Amino acid sequence: MRTSPRRIGLLGGITWHSTLEYERLLHEGVAAALPGSSADLLIRHYEWAAIESAQAAGDWDGLAATFGRDARWLADGGAEAILICANTMHLVADQVQEAAGVPVIHIVDEVAAAARTAGLSRVALLGTGFTMRMPFYRERLAARGVEALVPDEPRLSEVHALIYDGLARGVVDDAGRALMRQAADELFAAGAQGLIAGCTEIPMVLTADDVDAPYLDALALHADAAVRFALAG
Repeated sequence: MRTSPRRIGLLGGITWHSTLEYERLLHEGVAAALPGSSADLLIRHYEWAAIESAQAAGDWDGLAATFGRDARWLADGGAEAILICANTMHLVADQVQEAAGVPVIHIVDEVAAAARTAGLSRVALLGTGFTMRMPFYRERLAARGVEALVPDEPRLSEVHALIYDGLARGVVDDAGRALMRQAADELFAAGAQGLIAGCTEIPMVLTADDVDAPYLDALALHADAAVRFALAG
């Protein structure tokens, strides 16, 4: 193990609530292994409203260009790996990887590995509407032997609205908790063996204590992989 951690670059602010959680987990993980130390981080923290607007407009090419440019900037600043601090924005992970010139630690790979370790072949996937509707997340899971089930309409749109209109703005209430638990229960009834919290804000309203099945917190798994990278010899 190293005596000091490698520098990690974060593309964050997507949203700021989850980026703070990433930072906390990274610092705690490094400190646990290297008492007296903390994570060595470079952070490009986006203004959320601009990202949300570009997503709503479907400007994924523009977002890919922005994230790729900023990943290169982080690498030029000494970052040895990049974290995209959002599940949905892994839609542009390949473009970011190409631009960065250093590894992009992919959140779906970490989730898939955890699912396989837990013996899961079919899981519930809750996330933004983009993550649930578009194929990039489910196809990457499937390539690693994990089938993902997503809600039917109108539940899918209700979950998306909860994330963007509530959680992204820091609004956490009992109605949101009830909706997310209902969405999870419906997917378990459809045959899911476990659940992926596939949006970094979902743990704000749904945790492992709320489900009677394996719970895969994508954010925590992603951060743990970054800590391992930072500490590897």
